[in-house]
Amino acid sequence: MPLSKSRLVFLALFLILQGNIRRDNPSITEHNLGTGSQPEISVDDKGTIRIVYGVKTGKEKDLYFISSQDGGVSYSKPYLIGNFSNMGLGMGRGPQIATTKDYTVITVGDHHGNLFAVSLNKATNKWSAPVRVNDSDTTAKEALSGLSAGKDNRLFTVWLDSRLGNNNLFGSSSSDGGLTWEKNQLIYKGSQEGICDCCKPSAVIDGAGQIHVMFRNKLDGARNMYLITSKDNGRHFGSAQKLGVGNYLINACPMDGGDISVDAKGNITTVWRRQTEVFISKPGMQEIKLGIGRTPVILQAANGTAIAWQQDSTIQFRRPGDLHSHVLGNGQYPKLAMMPGSKSAVCTFEREGRVIVKTISL
Repeated sequence: MPLSKSRLVFLALFLILQGNIRRDNPSITEHNLGTGSQPEISVDDKGTIRIVYGVKTGKEKDLYFISSQDGGVSYSKPYLIGNFSNMGLGMGRGPQIATTKDYTVITVGDHHGNLFAVSLNKATNKWSAPVRVNDSDTTAKEALSGLSAGKDNRLFTVWLDSRLGNNNLFGSSSSDGGLTWEKNQLIYKGSQEGICDCCKPSAVIDGAGQIHVMFRNKLDGARNMYLITSKDNGRHFGSAQKLGVGNYLINACPMDGGDISVDAKGNITTVWRRQTEVFISKPGMQEIKLGIGRTPVILQAANGTAIAWQQDSTIQFRRPGDLHSHVLGNGQYPKLAMMPGSKSAVCTFEREGRVIVKTISL
């Protein structure tokens, strides 16, 4: 049976990833931003880099923000946004950040069970007071969520929520840069006592306004990744689709949610972990092994996808079209963002309790 065009494209990607040619190491600039955990990053269309992270101070946890106005040449001093006494911080738990037309928005979950949003008005450079996103009190105790920005000031966030008795997938939209949030929507209800309890979900809004959410399910003894999509701004979602053809049979939570990207044509690419291996996968196609590791993240560039993940104690980075990964240094929990023009990417991660950020030429 002849292969479809999409399958031929993905087969070509497989051959590239299995190749033996190595490019020179990408040009890298590194900054140590100081003490912090679970950094997240966003870059707006003007090239302003914004990073948010948490700092443990005794029993308290503070939320900090740093930015760069010169494309990562220099960074501001840390700005204390506020204190969240029981903020989730570790194993994918931590603040999320996204930038819309007029706002930079941060969501932060706490183990009391609430998800909050704060918004930075770009025009006034002032932060809003925290607003609660979940409309059922104390039901987001895992503090695991994802956040994505769409056109204008539109946002969508997704999180694990226990209001139905077990952890299931809920979400909410905002059309005003996170200042207010719509009624929470059930995205997916697990048929066998909920979904995987400790894996971070991911969300992305494509150019057509569709919302794509990836999560780890708990079904028939397997903890596989699934994709689900909304075509009406998150009011309704279609059927969940399993990613890849293999199964991750384990009676425990891997605590690793993976990541999702979408290109200008609406094509989705995902990265995720199964057992000790990292895979790249497109919906409806066989997964491709990238290597050994965990906590993979993916970034959509004009010429393909860039991917980072943790392998042992190092951060691996693969540029679009590259045949091998390059080591960015020691660290864990990488996050990626694209600079305008797709000529460079920014990667932030933890290293021995400090926040590291690197600008990488593509």
